[in-house]
Amino acid sequence: MNKRSREILSQLIKKNEYGQNLSIQNLAEMFDVSIRTIRYDINQVNDFLEDNGLNPVHLGNQGIIETTADIRKAKTSLMNEGFYSYKLSRDERLIFTAVLLIGADDYVTLSDIADWLYVSRSTVIQDLDHIKDFFRKHQLYLLSHSNKGLLLEGREREKRNMLFDLIQSHSSVFREKPVFQHLMDGLSKNAEIDMEDRTRIEKIINEAEHVYGRFLTDQSFIEIRTYFEIALYRLAQGHFVEGMGKKNSKYPMAQGIMQQIQQFIVKEVPETESSFLAEVLNRVKYIKKTTSNQEIVKMQVITRTFIENISKDIERNLQGDYIFYENLINHLESTFSVVGKGPGIGSVVDEVITRYPKVKDAVKRNVFVLEEYIGRKLSEEEIAYIVIHVCAALERNNNEATRYSVILVCNGGIGTSQLLLARLEKFFHLDVLDIIPAHDIKNVDLKNVDVVISTISLAEENIEYIQVDPLLTDEDCIRVGEKLSKIKPRNQKNDVPAGQPGEPVRYLEKIRTILEEEQQDACLGEIQNVIEEFFQKKEEILLTDLLRPQAITLDVFCRDWREAIRASAKYLLERGAVNPNYVEAMVRNVEENGPYIVLAPGFALPHEALNAGASKVGMSLIRLEQPVPFGKKEMDPIEWVCCLSAINKETHLKAMFHLVNLFYNPEFRRDIRKSTTPEEVFRIISQYEYETR
Repeated sequence: MNKRSREILSQLIKKNEYGQNLSIQNLAEMFDVSIRTIRYDINQVNDFLEDNGLNPVHLGNQGIIETTADIRKAKTSLMNEGFYSYKLSRDERLIFTAVLLIGADDYVTLSDIADWLYVSRSTVIQDLDHIKDFFRKHQLYLLSHSNKGLLLEGREREKRNMLFDLIQSHSSVFREKPVFQHLMDGLSKNAEIDMEDRTRIEKIINEAEHVYGRFLTDQSFIEIRTYFEIALYRLAQGHFVEGMGKKNSKYPMAQGIMQQIQQFIVKEVPETESSFLAEVLNRVKYIKKTTSNQEIVKMQVITRTFIENISKDIERNLQGDYIFYENLINHLESTFSVVGKGPGIGSVVDEVITRYPKVKDAVKRNVFVLEEYIGRKLSEEEIAYIVIHVCAALERNNNEATRYSVILVCNGGIGTSQLLLARLEKFFHLDVLDIIPAHDIKNVDLKNVDVVISTISLAEENIEYIQVDPLLTDEDCIRVGEKLSKIKPRNQKNDVPAGQPGEPVRYLEKIRTILEEEQQDACLGEIQNVIEEFFQKKEEILLTDLLRPQAITLDVFCRDWREAIRASAKYLLERGAVNPNYVEAMVRNVEENGPYIVLAPGFALPHEALNAGASKVGMSLIRLEQPVPFGKKEMDPIEWVCCLSAINKETHLKAMFHLVNLFYNPEFRRDIRKSTTPEEVFRIISQYEYETR
């Protein structure tokens, strides 16, 4: 097999392990070659599989490449072929040679390189000028000595930067196990590194993720692990990065990792290594908990403003879609924490944004709201994925009022199927009739089923179905939404079938049983336990949980917006939810960032960072005797000001979301304006919140 055929086989094995499929078109786009070339490569793959006594792959409907479970055994056969069977391209030879020279502590001869690459010495000589150019671009210089060989000169910082650039190129030199292992064997000729130390690196990185709450994506985890596997050879030889860089938010995590490396692997590593590692950690992607405490609440407010603008532009109200709001916040939190390349625009993403040109244009017109917050332009890739989130929200809203009967086909375990089920039910109104394995689909009566959703290909079953990723991506949501919008459900059902009590009813029945017993002395304690059990099961804090009558004050006189912010915090300050520093920080926030806290007509939501002096989650709402301008012309003057104290990024989120939506409702604003007591305001908020929920 050629190298591309090997990579195709590796991709097919990986997809089979996850119950997914690739099409011949997917592979042509992935490797930027023609479909005809991919067909030739698949013939090579099949020859390899048959030589190893394994079932060949087949082309199914729509060019889907169908595989059987035994293709996974090919992984061992691939590894057994070893490095010798590879024919590296010139670019791969350059990367391989560059890493060998970066890792070397002394001169390396041309013959050594030729022997290690299994090529002739003349091939290495032909590559030499390209290798020198390669290094010069990174401010490194390759010296050649007639009797000694080649020596790489330059600062250690540039050598490490180049090393990580090469790793992030995702070259097969690092991706293919036999090639990478051969590279590591070459480095070990210069310095001995215990294999146990290389495996310990993975554990150190993983522990740091949990300690510092920064979780790397799988690809980023591999990049950091690979960097350390190679960098250990430099550290072991006493080559350390020069100069302290600027400490960024990843520095504590970097310092924690280096402390563990000093304890278990390499002694006496200078602080400059922690500083440089922080820069490296700032170049990779994370999946959660990456936005700094200072920015979380501000980002939530900015995201709300962005959704408001998009809703007006596309003339579809998405402001009440909490799922969209929450998903977009999580996506942006990950996106804004990344420096460097994005994920790229895949064929599915490209297809979606092509089909929704108005959404794409609306996002481009309004993305300035997010760019002002982050302080840089968003890339085409970043904008594309925001478009995907908006499109997914539109499809969910198209099917909001209809329930569909579904059979779920999942070849994973119980955990995988339940995860997919939970995500589907979160996004769509579904009655999942059954969860079955693919081989059992023949035994299922589908006459009362609206749609079959499967994590694997069912092309051979001759039925209509939607194939999704087990984690249900936003692209999947769009395809599921489009499919459902074209279906008329066979059986409409009520949200709660007759005779099937809801959650609160079951707890009330428990209380009734207690009251019917004669042991009256124990009643109070037992009832209290049931009530506590019920409220512990609540997944969210409601707006009315935070904004009680005592937290509402009417007709407060303030001369300007600064006094209004301070007055709105009075209740929270008195009950110890915030301290004076928090109050003044809210004022400075508006002075420095402008009136972005004005979120609806006549309404402002002052807040500060999580670590700025808030100790309890809470809200405090005031109505001003005389409205005052905050500086946002289209929303001024401001009559209502609600101070928010947040202690984490989740607890307050839904309450804040509902409150802003209420103030966008002119009927709600009219009703509370007529209120004469805090209790009356609370009652109106309760009524509107209940109706919107």
